[in-house]
Amino acid sequence: MNYKKTPSKKSTQPSSSEVRDFYNSRKEQLSIANYNKAKTALRQVEDLSKSTTKTIQTFDKTNLRNYFKNISSNQKNLRNFSRFLYYRCQPYFKVIQYHAGMFCLDARSVIPAYDPLKKNQNINKFLKGYYQTLKQLEIMNIDYEFYKGLVSVFREDVFYGCAYLDDEGFFILPLDPDYCKIAGLFPDGTFDFAMDMSFFSGTNEDLLEYYGEPFNSMYREYGGRYENRWQIMPEEYAVCMKFRADDWQTCVPVFSGIFNSIINLIGTEDVQAIADQQDIYKMLWIELETLSGSKDINDWKIDPDLMIDYFNRMIDDALPDYVSAAIIPGKINSVSFDKDTASDVNKVAKSTETLFNTSGGAQILNSSTLEGSTAFEAAMKADSEFTISPLLPQIQGIVNRLLKSKNKNAAFVKFMPITVYTKDAYKKSLTEDATYGLPVKLALNTLNHYTEQETLALNYLENECLHLADAFVPLQSSHTTSNKDTDPVAGGRPQKDATELTSDGDASRDKADRAR
Repeated sequence: MNYKKTPSKKSTQPSSSEVRDFYNSRKEQLSIANYNKAKTALRQVEDLSKSTTKTIQTFDKTNLRNYFKNISSNQKNLRNFSRFLYYRCQPYFKVIQYHAGMFCLDARSVIPAYDPLKKNQNINKFLKGYYQTLKQLEIMNIDYEFYKGLVSVFREDVFYGCAYLDDEGFFILPLDPDYCKIAGLFPDGTFDFAMDMSFFSGTNEDLLEYYGEPFNSMYREYGGRYENRWQIMPEEYAVCMKFRADDWQTCVPVFSGIFNSIINLIGTEDVQAIADQQDIYKMLWIELETLSGSKDINDWKIDPDLMIDYFNRMIDDALPDYVSAAIIPGKINSVSFDKDTASDVNKVAKSTETLFNTSGGAQILNSSTLEGSTAFEAAMKADSEFTISPLLPQIQGIVNRLLKSKNKNAAFVKFMPITVYTKDAYKKSLTEDATYGLPVKLALNTLNHYTEQETLALNYLENECLHLADAFVPLQSSHTTSNKDTDPVAGGRPQKDATELTSDGDASRDKADRAR
């Protein structure tokens, strides 16, 4: 396959905010297109040979198994099926959101370039590069922009995007994965990709006017020639993330291994819904009896014509709330469809629990399976490592590459290897490092959701302008300096962290917490 790299031009280039506004205006249309693709995947795994009058959707697992027999040729089918499940199955949606929402990309350290062998460092140049980087980071909103891409990664294994970074802001334009392929690696180890320019032929050609560069240059190089349709995305624009980074040629949804469990869960929920609906129904009939001892089979106790009149009256007077006002001169029997639904509810709960437990983590989404804070923290650490290990280095490489494309003297941005669930423990570690004089003050305050520039500005305001350090002097006494974890009533030694507890100690603490 031929990949063509073309230099991009910056003439008539729309700003990041203009591209964002245009994309948002088209978002509803794009969502409909994606939903139609998802429905196509559903049709391919739904058993259409069954009666069309049924209300339960059944799935042909054989087709799904066939997809996995030839993954390379069914990547699109699996991707579309994952999209459908994302909107159809709430537990699957929660699994995707759980992992995509773990990242703390506001927790970072910005490190200027420093040469310890250089005797006379140019402090102004040193600070200028640092400040310019901070200024650029202030407008990038990295946490949110990459979050949208991370959702796609955990849903489809890969995300392709085009980054627009300028003085107005930062926006990552999502690209259709059906028209993109990973082409190689940049020197920083992040993925580069090529895009099929035939995407802009026909109804999508008007997008070129709004997307600007690099698409205009890439489309001109394509020139409608089939052999030139794959064009390399320039490094100053390319954003590509992949969860299974060890195999960049195969893109399969991260949680494709639980698709069978999801189909089972959907089927169980649909069966339960029909069972719930049947609970409100009752069938009535009238027994038209014959006289006992009579040999004539037509020797009725009640005249059939009279019985039919009453029967019709019962039908006519039946109300929407299943109440009849008819008087029936006969024996009435009934068949009820209601039953004890506790077992069915348990089936749904069990299927949901199995789904969470077989997803390779995410047990916290079914928290009833976790007992004690030690088990909780261990599960969080395992899930955090699973989530960020393959992706955080990619994000770090992409961000630094984009910053370098705007400023060759940009400082290096290092993201902390933490999630929202491990942030507190990492913060405690940095606080202890600070007591040894290590340079972690700015990094430490990013864990409080303050950027470096905000921290410096507030520090200047409080100390140089308002002189708060002199105006507010904390009292020093044995009371104020005693350990905050010591029980104020019972006293005793400071409380241990949950990570230091044994299983028995963890159970004892949980028991004490419940008693309080």
